[in-house]
Amino acid sequence: MRGSVPLRRVLLRATMATALLLMVAVATLAARVWLWVSLPYRGYGAASAVVDIPAGTSLRQALRILEERGIVRRFSLAAPTLRAFGRGSGLKAGEYDFSRPMTPVEAIDKIIGGDVYVHRVTVLEGLRSEEIFGLFVRAGFGTEEEFVAAFGETSPIREIDDRAVDLEGYLFPDTYGLQKGTKPRAIVALLVSRFLEVMGPSWVEVVRNRGLTVREAVTLASLIERETAVKEEDPLVASVFHNRLRLGMRLQCDPTVIYALAMRNRYDGNIRREDLRIDSLYNTYRYKGLTPGPIGNPGASALRAAVAPAESDYLYFVSMNNGRHAFSKSLAEHNRAVWQYQKKPFLVRRPAARKSS
Repeated sequence: MRGSVPLRRVLLRATMATALLLMVAVATLAARVWLWVSLPYRGYGAASAVVDIPAGTSLRQALRILEERGIVRRFSLAAPTLRAFGRGSGLKAGEYDFSRPMTPVEAIDKIIGGDVYVHRVTVLEGLRSEEIFGLFVRAGFGTEEEFVAAFGETSPIREIDDRAVDLEGYLFPDTYGLQKGTKPRAIVALLVSRFLEVMGPSWVEVVRNRGLTVREAVTLASLIERETAVKEEDPLVASVFHNRLRLGMRLQCDPTVIYALAMRNRYDGNIRREDLRIDSLYNTYRYKGLTPGPIGNPGASALRAAVAPAESDYLYFVSMNNGRHAFSKSLAEHNRAVWQYQKKPFLVRRPAARKSS
């Protein structure tokens, strides 16, 4: 009997040691879990990291992506730990922008919440359709062919412009936020719906009360938009065009020549004298009246000016080379302005001829 006492003590000590080791292991594991879960982490060097979570990605796959991109620390029990915190499912596909240290729970919550990264594309006033489509193609949204196909679908504007053969003039300039994978057809529809939203039935009513069709108003606005970048001048430019149309004068608008050249892939950034004779209904140096359709996509200011021009007797305007224009009522007055702002400065800048020895 006495010999069994040391054995019991040995077994007790062994059990206690095992229990202590187990407690230490559990405490160590708990500490590792707590540190992994609670400490924000940022393992990427750039200011931000955009991570793509494909459709159907599991929690383990998402964690692997986040670990590889430096969003969360590597941890063998990452998936079971997050499931214990109730984050085992509900991941939403898309791109996610991480720009600050985050805990694993915060990172996964961002994906579960669908807080996807938004690509912002700014469409400037006056751009032609192909220029707009180029912006979206370069931003990674579809192909030019897909945009052109959507561009020819005029049903969204048929009620206000049943003569439209495409959507030129109705792609509203604005800054658009788009998720990755947005299709060209959806983008074109978004731009058109923005036009209809901003201008609205009240503007259409003003257009018709002025004796214009919506197509004529949008066309006129596209000319105004391309002639001046100063919004305060829009009503004055509009008054010049309205006055010329009333008197049966040609509009003689340079941007219409540019458009005619661009339609034939002949515009290289310059207008030459012979270009003013190009045989196109879009050439307002050659044909009277408005062009057959818009030459670009005007913004709200030009669209409103087209139906609410300033009260003026102006028939001419010329650039003052400072972003603004000088407006004139007569050809003689206009010629003096052309001399002052266009020809005279050129002569002053031209170096004097050297005398021969």
